[in-house]
Amino acid sequence: MAFCRPPDSGQVLANFRKSAAPRIEISLAMLLVALACSSCGGGAMTGGGPAPQAPSIVTQPSDQTVPLGQSATFTVTAAGTAPLTYQWSENGSPVQGATAASYTTPATGLGDNDEVFTVAVSNSVGSVASQSASLTIGPRSPAAGDLRFQQVDAPSTTSGLQGFLASDVIAGLGQFFGNIVGTPLSIGDNCGPGSGSPLDCSWGFSTFYLPASVSGIGVNYESFIVTAFPPDPELDSLASPDSVVTSLDLELADQVYAVSWMQTSQATGFEYARETIPPDQLQTVASQLGAQSRVITAVSFDSSGQAYILHYGWQSDTTTIYDASVVTTTLDSIGAAVTSLAAQGYIITALGGDEANGFVVVGTRVQGDTLPRPIMVVVPQTGTDLIPLFNSGDAIVGYLYKASDGTRTWIGEH
Repeated sequence: MAFCRPPDSGQVLANFRKSAAPRIEISLAMLLVALACSSCGGGAMTGGGPAPQAPSIVTQPSDQTVPLGQSATFTVTAAGTAPLTYQWSENGSPVQGATAASYTTPATGLGDNDEVFTVAVSNSVGSVASQSASLTIGPRSPAAGDLRFQQVDAPSTTSGLQGFLASDVIAGLGQFFGNIVGTPLSIGDNCGPGSGSPLDCSWGFSTFYLPASVSGIGVNYESFIVTAFPPDPELDSLASPDSVVTSLDLELADQVYAVSWMQTSQATGFEYARETIPPDQLQTVASQLGAQSRVITAVSFDSSGQAYILHYGWQSDTTTIYDASVVTTTLDSIGAAVTSLAAQGYIITALGGDEANGFVVVGTRVQGDTLPRPIMVVVPQTGTDLIPLFNSGDAIVGYLYKASDGTRTWIGEH
């Protein structure tokens, strides 16, 4: 720091002493010295900091895709001299109250598809606008914890299926798995032709580990030897508020049937019912059940060719109305049938039947939800052919077996 001595300050002080009272001599002299010093250049100190910086966008908001009925969150990262203020806009119009670095939309509807969002960031220096980010609405996810939809869009499957165990269940035996998610039982040629023996029947299935963040879900497979059906006490014994049957295959000519069911670690209020109806009434009954917020989860045929269905209500959601679509087809045409249903927004909730009576596919969707759902139909030639399906985030909603050529078909829905 440089110091300066005001010129002629001694003379100024001498003149002052000749005319002023001694008691103010020192104070006035000091003032005159300070005034004189302030005129000196080069050594003065300044208190100014860095110049204010205008706002800039560090990370632009990104496009978002969310299931129908869920919220989307857009986020921006900005730099510049604080305080920064934010204002989000939707299709060019400011969104009231959207004044933070992130903006979460209300629950989305079909009309929100392709909406465009931007944000303006401002401070005392200026303002900058972000790039546009678009919103895409995908098909609705089932409600969390709803076992009636085979884990489609559930945390147990959306990150990709973990591990792989292929096995089967034979007459009178069962396999039970905790903290595991699995396919339905295979449908198709599960019993040897015309043998009449339950020992000639077996059903394939595959299981997968739950992701590390998920627990409390298990899947079970069991086959029962019976002499009369229905009613059957073993099947009714599976009815529990924490369980949902996911597949059923009646092979009553061989005095046997098999069933798979999913179970949670907590009682969640699922209400089981079963009924036998003429096959030509399947669509009518399915529509009536959907209007009552009930979902068909298993279908087969009894020894007289009558359709036998299992369906569930859920105490956690008694008001949602469902559309149901029933398609009867051949084993070879199931892939085309499920693809058509998914294109109309349906989740495959039941799949069963036999060559004599046809194979039945039941699709269920929230009433009016017509957004197409991704679906994969895979006929693997090698084990690696299944890798894209396992990694896709799809749940396995169908597993078909054709004995004549050994073909196995997997159906995954997202």
